[in-house]
Amino acid sequence: MLVVIWPIPMRTIPHILRLALFALAPLAGVAADVPATAPTSDPAIPTPLQDGQVIHLFPEGVPGWKDIGPETVSGTTYTNISDPRMFVRLPPKGTPQNGTAIIYCPGGGYTHVNTGGSIEPIFNRLGITVFTLVYRCKEFGAPAPQQDVIRAVRLLRAHAAEFGLNPGHLGVLGDSAGSHVAASAGTLFDDPVVNTGAALDKISGRPDFMILLFSVLTMEDPNASANTRTNLLGRNPTPEMIEHYSVEKHVSANTPPAFLVHSQQDTTVKEENELMFYAALRKFNVPAELHLYPIATHGSGLDPAFGPTSIWPKLCEEWLRFNGWIAPSPTSLLKIQTNPKLETP
Repeated sequence: MLVVIWPIPMRTIPHILRLALFALAPLAGVAADVPATAPTSDPAIPTPLQDGQVIHLFPEGVPGWKDIGPETVSGTTYTNISDPRMFVRLPPKGTPQNGTAIIYCPGGGYTHVNTGGSIEPIFNRLGITVFTLVYRCKEFGAPAPQQDVIRAVRLLRAHAAEFGLNPGHLGVLGDSAGSHVAASAGTLFDDPVVNTGAALDKISGRPDFMILLFSVLTMEDPNASANTRTNLLGRNPTPEMIEHYSVEKHVSANTPPAFLVHSQQDTTVKEENELMFYAALRKFNVPAELHLYPIATHGSGLDPAFGPTSIWPKLCEEWLRFNGWIAPSPTSLLKIQTNPKLETP
């Protein structure tokens, strides 16, 4: 079998050359921009995983691909994204691991994706492998970001053995608009619109847990973030579109457990987003922790000047331990670190 290895992202190849290459797709195993049929298998991803390794989400062709011009990168900010992918962030060497992984969806209001900040190390030190997701934004709009995050879950679950992961310990983490991406995985994983016709569609895209920070979750007024909604759904979304992408409307008994954080001082995204989502989780008896703080500007809330807000990572760590996604620790704040419901007789 002839295998084509791309040394540079597809978007940088001149259009005429790409057309010629796609004409050879049946011989080379390369799909066109919009997959016509499911591939028989995904190209092999080099293992063991390396820190900083890039994993492209759609080797068979990005669904609904369109030529939007080159991607731009300024520091840690990615704009005009047409090549959705993940960056591998490994735990430090020697850190005990139990196969837990988190797909981190950074914020950016569906305008861009900003991978900066200090989120990944918080979870890496717990032995969690973090896959930072660079997802499509306003240039594609819905359902592209939702397709990207659910494909990420499916890809990791399908390759769990090769990656040294536990297929039942795959979570999503979102910050700001990235929380809408992450929560979409937890609520829209069975939505036909996220399928792309690939073989991976048969793999469950449901994450096992969600961590949602300062979250954009609803698309409905008066609590929606108007700019974020416009970037995702356009200037004149229909009521049906607004309802479909208001993720609190799609919570069910099968929605994964959630850890939620927000602040009363957040003037960018209203805390009602978290409150409404928590109420929906409670309605369906989905286990959830909700942490609302009086101070902290929009973002991760890690500044020690915010007082108790800045220790949410420690509380999240205890939540992860209690639910069995990471191992008990002698430095835990809890005497009981394992949920009794998880213990077998």
